[in-house]
Amino acid sequence: MSFLINILKRHESGSMQKIEAENQVNQNRIQVSSKGKRLFALLIDFIFALLLANTIVHVFREEHWDLVTQTSGFYGLLPYYGGIALVLLFKDISGRSLGKILLGMTIRNIDDLELQPTLAVLIKRNLMMLLFPVEGAVILRDSYARRLADKWWGTVVIDDRNALRGTLRILLGNIILFGFFSIAIISQRSGIEKTAVFQTAEQAIRSHEKLKLILEQYPEIKDPEIHLDLRKNANSPSVVRARVGNEESGKRVIVSLIFRNNPPGWEVLEMEVEPLAE
Repeated sequence: MSFLINILKRHESGSMQKIEAENQVNQNRIQVSSKGKRLFALLIDFIFALLLANTIVHVFREEHWDLVTQTSGFYGLLPYYGGIALVLLFKDISGRSLGKILLGMTIRNIDDLELQPTLAVLIKRNLMMLLFPVEGAVILRDSYARRLADKWWGTVVIDDRNALRGTLRILLGNIILFGFFSIAIISQRSGIEKTAVFQTAEQAIRSHEKLKLILEQYPEIKDPEIHLDLRKNANSPSVVRARVGNEESGKRVIVSLIFRNNPPGWEVLEMEVEPLAE
């Protein structure tokens, strides 16, 4: 009986050693990242660039930014689109963009897969992001999911053997998304109050006869919302909505305004005052 037990133990020990050896081989094996992961990483990077540029523009908006947008035309949008371009250009300076980190990938030299490309190559490689749709089509057609930039600069994207654990990557993605959402909520009120359209509507609200008594008791204008129509010769007016007073005696105010060119500014068309109870 003991003889059979020893044989089973030896067999089990040999099997475990074989499994461990196979796992070690699999861990050391270099795997080219799939086309699906490459495209998903590009999408994540593009969304991140949009969110980052949009957040920076919102946080650092200047006073009366709505008038600047009206009068400057395309040039007023250059900081936004320029920010997106810069993020995409420098997204891989560590060898891994945010999308690659979240999906467990890294960039390597095609001639030496243990070697990361130089900073100059990583930046020049991302100049081709200007051809985003074309690069996506090339990834789908290439056997190793390589972009045109990968072929020209001798790089390849592989699965990172030292990537963060899956749960940590999911946690990181959620933290970044929650961070953008929190900043957007915090900066929303400030962005509204900096607009000329809100300041014009606020003056009209504070000078309205029906609201003066309420504002003496409750001076704060609460829950402001704006709907801006920044198109030239817009047919529909821009709208500012807000609330004054408490829940019992408060009023909901809707101010309609239109943009005038000479001089640049907003003109109140009409104001609606309704009880909050309605």
